[in-house]
Amino acid sequence: MVLEQFERFTKKGRSFLPKVSIRKRGQIGFNTGAIAKFGLDKYNYAILYISKDRDAIAIQFTNDEKEKGAIKIMKRPGNFAFSGKALFDLYEISYAETKSYEVNWIEDESAAVVTLK
Repeated sequence: MVLEQFERFTKKGRSFLPKVSIRKRGQIGFNTGAIAKFGLDKYNYAILYISKDRDAIAIQFTNDEKEKGAIKIMKRPGNFAFSGKALFDLYEISYAETKSYEVNWIEDESAAVVTLK
């Protein structure tokens, strides 16, 4: 049988393109694609960074709850999120509308980079 050489695809109706959303309440959310591609399920905390020109944020993932700036990740099926409201308020980054962004992964730093503009 020819199909024995193939793997059946059963995950229809989902997007596996890694995306980050900045939501109306100031939450930063990662979709199923980002969770799977970057192995985010192995991390429990995130640390936020902002670029010097303020047009990008970086999110470093860790399991060290005592690391300065560590924010607990809320994990729900198909969506991980945490609050970015304090960062957005401090640097006057709008979160009035929910927006999705492509994300780049930096493997050796366990970090995601999101260009906001």
